[in-house]
Amino acid sequence: MTLHDTDTGLRPEGAGAPGPQRPPKPGGISMRPAMVVLGLAVLILVVFVTIGIVTSQSPSPIRHAGIPSAVPGVSLQAESAAEALSPIVSSAEPPVNVRNAVFVPVGSVRISHQNNTVEAGQYDAQVVFRSDDSQAALLAFFAADMRLQGWQVFDRGPAANHPGAFEVLGKLAGTDGYYWEMGAVIAPTAFRPGGPPRGQTDFTIRLFQVGDSQ
Repeated sequence: MTLHDTDTGLRPEGAGAPGPQRPPKPGGISMRPAMVVLGLAVLILVVFVTIGIVTSQSPSPIRHAGIPSAVPGVSLQAESAAEALSPIVSSAEPPVNVRNAVFVPVGSVRISHQNNTVEAGQYDAQVVFRSDDSQAALLAFFAADMRLQGWQVFDRGPAANHPGAFEVLGKLAGTDGYYWEMGAVIAPTAFRPGGPPRGQTDFTIRLFQVGDSQ
């Protein structure tokens, strides 16, 4: 008896031929994790593009002089000077974020302005204000408030070419891709006829664009 005959003899009577067997699952690395990662990457890209579009279409508004705000460490209160700087704004310069970072003591009055851009070769302009506060009080105010508004204060002391005046100098990155510097130059307190007994102090806010890009 052959092996074939033996196998035939052992199969139950009436049983048909054995059905086909399912082939084994192929091995290898599944693509599902890669597709999940790709989907997340696309989603993140869409979110950032949407944020960019919304941001570009919604520029920061100019701050208005509203409710006075306290400045830690000094007695004077601050208000936005963005609107007061309007006479020196040209071709959207200084950028809005720079203008919004300039504050002056409450009650300050704009008395003049000057554009030095032609002589300087790049944006350079200034506004002169008058305050009923003393030189010392204004110096302390700008030293504290400029830091509060995000300026990197790098100098404080006697002003060059302004006898008796003091200055506070700060630097801030503008949204136009350039750094901007602000100088608050505070003249000595003057006692004018008919003025307040404590005297009045003129101070100059000067803004200029520096050549170093971000």
